[in-house]
Amino acid sequence: MRLPAPRGHMSSALVAALSEPPVPRPALLVSGGTREAFLDDDLQLSLWICYELRMRGFDDVAPGWEDNAVLAQFHAALEARWEEALRTLSEVTQPAVMSTDGLDELRRHHAFWQPRREMRSVLRDIQGDAYGTRSERAHSVLFAVTLRDADPAGVDEMPALTLSLVNALSLFGLHQRLVGCLVGFLTAVDTIGGDPFAQLLPVQCPPDDVRLGFTVCHELHARLTQHVDVCLAQGRTSLRGRWLVSQDRVNVGC
Repeated sequence: MRLPAPRGHMSSALVAALSEPPVPRPALLVSGGTREAFLDDDLQLSLWICYELRMRGFDDVAPGWEDNAVLAQFHAALEARWEEALRTLSEVTQPAVMSTDGLDELRRHHAFWQPRREMRSVLRDIQGDAYGTRSERAHSVLFAVTLRDADPAGVDEMPALTLSLVNALSLFGLHQRLVGCLVGFLTAVDTIGGDPFAQLLPVQCPPDDVRLGFTVCHELHARLTQHVDVCLAQGRTSLRGRWLVSQDRVNVGC
């Protein structure tokens, strides 16, 4: 898999930097942005690239980036902005009533962001541990089972809302302090699919964390259904084309 086409200043700088060997001070700056984080293509793609670099990597990333301290600092700053935005969410959006065509298109988004069913076994492992720890198996397979069945090369077609679901799952799955959010998010995934298993919620997880993860999944997914419905009503696809960087000038950083 190769790096996706950038969608703004941050992702342009990130893609350009990763294509070359690391330099002492790469121009990686986090922009405040002018759109909601959930709709900010530049932020969501930059986050997705950072997460995917840790999970599977890219064929065209130069050696030396995976453990680069500056990239880790950049990723942490992106995550801080992302987590702050997620904590402002409340479950207020009603999912759109989807037509047959809408459901067909929504499945293309689902194929990209939804975790595999093996996540249930990870939840059982978390349930069996004391809060704040995970079994060796849960720790070792957590990211492996979050990988989508679809080829992630389809990222260029996915709008910010779809990437936001992937990035929320990655944020919750990466940080041990957010294990309760991960449980809530994964429980919500199954309620969306009509197969809830709330009885698997581990009692050790703080209820507020579980509620946050559940709310994030449901609210972002409801917004995604509204996006798909509106686009089809307007006679256009809910997917997106490639964001092309101007050949005359590329703004690096912010």
